[in-house]
Amino acid sequence: MSTDKRYYTRYSIRLKGKVAHEKGFTFEVEIQDLSIEGARLKTYDYVPIEKGDYIHLVIKWKNAIKVKAEVRWVKKEKLSIEFGVKFVEVSMEDRETLSSLISQHALTNLTDVYVK
Repeated sequence: MSTDKRYYTRYSIRLKGKVAHEKGFTFEVEIQDLSIEGARLKTYDYVPIEKGDYIHLVIKWKNAIKVKAEVRWVKKEKLSIEFGVKFVEVSMEDRETLSSLISQHALTNLTDVYVK
């Protein structure tokens, strides 16, 4: 039985993003996977990020998507930090753009499966 409690499918993706931490510092991230409710992020900056922190994330796509998120887990490696976030505030406009991004990504990957 799966221990994954996610309601929405997560899609592997490679996008750039920028985080503004509630404590006042900013840093670049790579978005590793994405769903309508959260994401897995990776940074090569050493940042003091902890589970329970709140961040503002800008996902760089056709239109920038801005969300407020809660850090749910953090995995610190030698050269990078990976962390998972759950979106807690997303405007209706940004939610529509995020849905569009995910739909487009899902359709592209679906096409790849059927073309091979």
